[in-house]
Amino acid sequence: MDESHFEDTGARIFKYCFFTTILVLTCVGFWQKDVILGYFSFREHGESRIVITAISGTKVSLIDAENKKRELGLVGRDGKFTLVEQGTIKNVRINLEHPYFFPEERKFDLVPKGQTVTFDAAMVPLLGTLTVKTFPSGATVFVNDKKVGVSTYKERNIRDGKTLIIEVRLEGYITQYRETTIEGGRDSEVVFSLMSSEAMISLETDEEGFSYESLRIFINGISYALDGQYLRNVRPGRHKIEVVAADGLKLQKEINIKPGQTIHMGLPDWFVDDGS
Repeated sequence: MDESHFEDTGARIFKYCFFTTILVLTCVGFWQKDVILGYFSFREHGESRIVITAISGTKVSLIDAENKKRELGLVGRDGKFTLVEQGTIKNVRINLEHPYFFPEERKFDLVPKGQTVTFDAAMVPLLGTLTVKTFPSGATVFVNDKKVGVSTYKERNIRDGKTLIIEVRLEGYITQYRETTIEGGRDSEVVFSLMSSEAMISLETDEEGFSYESLRIFINGISYALDGQYLRNVRPGRHKIEVVAADGLKLQKEINIKPGQTIHMGLPDWFVDDGS
């Protein structure tokens, strides 16, 4: 083969590589057209940029040095919004608003032309959570007079700043109330230590070894059994109490007992000494 054959082959290979390269660059150019043009435009024309990262759908506004507000648009599905301005950006505030998050604002004193700065929003939720716990558990929970469940109770997606009246009821325990205000992005935990509603009378004396079993006790004329020195499960309200010793000696007293209260009823020496 002569040299002209190799020259023709080399020329064909060169042409093939050249046109393939041009084709690839053309395809890439069409595919990334906006990025490439944006890059050259950004550098050539001296644009400055603020890249905002936030929840998709967040409204972006610009407040200038004269406190004039201009709506720019919404954060896209990719969670980004880019503000592009010709030349230098001076003395502006970027305001972010979303119906389910606290508004945010950041001031930018100076963004030199040809530079990019970022604003990564915290996006603190406007909605809070309520948790109601009781000890013991299993109490019926009411929120603003509405029955909502049983403790431990949790409710989500409550607006920030909302005031709630919490009521808990459990048989055998005193009903309790509490007021709480919801804070967005936080769990407002309300804890109740329930007190027994059982009212009780305690018979007491300083005499050691006294036998309370020898006593009988009457409430409004009805006889009740003592548990040691205690009369348990007394119904709250006004009552006439009568304690009778083994020899028939009587001790009377009128009381007004409240839920969960223990009334300490002292036995005088004359009653203990003569009635034992």
